[in-house]
Amino acid sequence: MLVKAIMIPFFQLQCLSVDDTLDTAIKKIENNRLLSLPVVDGKKFVGILSKQYVFEMYFKEFSEIPRAVYLEKHVGDMIKTPIDPIREDCTIEEAAAIFINSKIRFIPITDEENRLIGIVTQQAIFKEYQKIFGQGYNPVTIYTYNARGILATISEIIAKDRGNIRNIVLRDTDVMGLQEVNMRIECDNFPKIISDLKKNGFNVH
Repeated sequence: MLVKAIMIPFFQLQCLSVDDTLDTAIKKIENNRLLSLPVVDGKKFVGILSKQYVFEMYFKEFSEIPRAVYLEKHVGDMIKTPIDPIREDCTIEEAAAIFINSKIRFIPITDEENRLIGIVTQQAIFKEYQKIFGQGYNPVTIYTYNARGILATISEIIAKDRGNIRNIVLRDTDVMGLQEVNMRIECDNFPKIISDLKKNGFNVH
């Protein structure tokens, strides 16, 4: 899945302008009950400004001036290192990897001319993974050394018991070639499916 399917589009976003004062920026962030907001120059993406960063910079570099004077500085003067945006054809897996390796809560999405067209949030990514893993259906985990060779057999057993595999994820455990097959099954008689899988020699958990 591509992030454009789950992004919040630009017209729904609250953004900061490079011309906003820090005081205005803090109020916008707080009024939206957020920790940070994207910064734009017109529609061009510039960076992200967080409330925490504004206060940290005051105590690190500007504490010799009155806070009121500091808060009259423009947002554009405070953006030091803009976060790298992604394109709308980026996959949710790629976006998830960015979240894992950073502390950000959203990723900006821009077009070829660096115009902000939306953002993707951690929450949106997590919700999609929740769907992928089929929350709400019966979970089955099978350990095997030959996942590809036994998937057809597993599917036949589940189908005979009138079960429906809602999703399936194959994971290498990195332990002597042992593989983990995770499934979510929709059915009327889950205990029978588990029993039949075990009768056929599968290591079911």
